[in-house]
Amino acid sequence: MKTGIKLTSYNHTVGESNLHLQFTPKYRKRIFEDKDVRSTCEKQFQEIAARLKVQLAGMGFGPDHAHAFITDWKNYSIAQLAQRFKGASSKAIRQKYPVRLTVKGLYGDSMWSDGYMHRTVGAVTAETMKKYVTESQQKHWTANKPVQIQTTLLQCS
Repeated sequence: MKTGIKLTSYNHTVGESNLHLQFTPKYRKRIFEDKDVRSTCEKQFQEIAARLKVQLAGMGFGPDHAHAFITDWKNYSIAQLAQRFKGASSKAIRQKYPVRLTVKGLYGDSMWSDGYMHRTVGAVTAETMKKYVTESQQKHWTANKPVQIQTTLLQCS
């Protein structure tokens, strides 16, 4: 029976470590509607993953939140990963776009809300989770489009 699950081999262990993280800006502000802010956050997530030597298998953004799917993170706790990803990305974005964040209603030295969502993921392939993280965010963007008014052929008297 072939499952498609890939185990990673380390010096003395074999295993799989997949993690889904979701971060939300303070006050659920829609900062990722700004393509430059979103792009900078993507680049920061990639740089942070490279520094930590973890795999960023996928990421996705809604207007008011960010998802990251991280694999091979066995040397860190979930709290450490959240702290590193949120801290470094917040600092870089706030330094690069202070006026844009202020216009969106974010002031001071904090960009992310205090909490985060995390889910360890097993028994699914990394590709499945990557697809969820990157493609499922489309629903948030289509919700912002103007709604067309439905017309009918019948007139009510």
